[in-house]
Amino acid sequence: MASVEMPAFIHNIQCGRLLEALRDERTQREVATACGWSQPTQVDLERGQKLFTAENLEKLKAALGGDAETWTQIAWHAEVGSVSVPKADLRWKFKSEPMRKLVDMERTATLIRCKASMLLPGMLQTIELMRYLMEVAGVAVEEIDRLINLRVRRQEALLNPAQRFEFIIDQAALARVSLISDTTGIWAGQLTRLAEVAKLPNVHIKWVPFSHGFYPGQESDYHLATYAADPALHLVYVERYDEQAVLHEPKIVKRYLDLWEAQEKVALGSDQAANFLAFVGGPQPS
Repeated sequence: MASVEMPAFIHNIQCGRLLEALRDERTQREVATACGWSQPTQVDLERGQKLFTAENLEKLKAALGGDAETWTQIAWHAEVGSVSVPKADLRWKFKSEPMRKLVDMERTATLIRCKASMLLPGMLQTIELMRYLMEVAGVAVEEIDRLINLRVRRQEALLNPAQRFEFIIDQAALARVSLISDTTGIWAGQLTRLAEVAKLPNVHIKWVPFSHGFYPGQESDYHLATYAADPALHLVYVERYDEQAVLHEPKIVKRYLDLWEAQEKVALGSDQAANFLAFVGGPQPS
């Protein structure tokens, strides 16, 4: 079984995957009819978007069949997936459900991969850069300190040796920091922060310099979270101007996995990161 450290919504997704596998060649409508509910309800169950109850699991078991071991796994995932997260937990400090899921994944996924095109990822930003960006974005003064605190707390995940973090960052994200005209040392401080984070054994940062020209999906920002389930579970967090989403439909996820692989090919190797930072004006790491 997968780790019990997975957040509840991941357990529900795992439960849905197992149910979908048991359905085999039967349609969702056929199973829904046998269970006495609508096809959309069956879709939500297989997507892990609906809490499982003992009653609906019994109906599914009667309709789908399957071996005892599989149903033991389903019952376990359903039970853990129904556990309420304490209101003091960090996830509840964020308003949107996709953002809450991203925070959960950052703290629990085996591997987090992040592609950043125009802005340095929040996990790598200094407090000074956070404050500057929030001020420019027009965030209310009384909110800035609270939001900075939350972002710093998210960064603590980088110190977990049981997790691995990989970043592919376009030079445009650095250039925007370098163009900040101020006397507070944001540029130098941010470069020092990047050099320090890159020394962590579980963090790997790759850069795509301007000299590499155009490349597939260069405008895309996304996070890939991987859990060491069986089979491996991959999820994608995407964020645009007016929407956020966590996706786990296999066909969609595969497109992002393929995109990551293509972008890795054009990025500088992690062993070249220090030289690149020095080239764009950062200090040489000791």
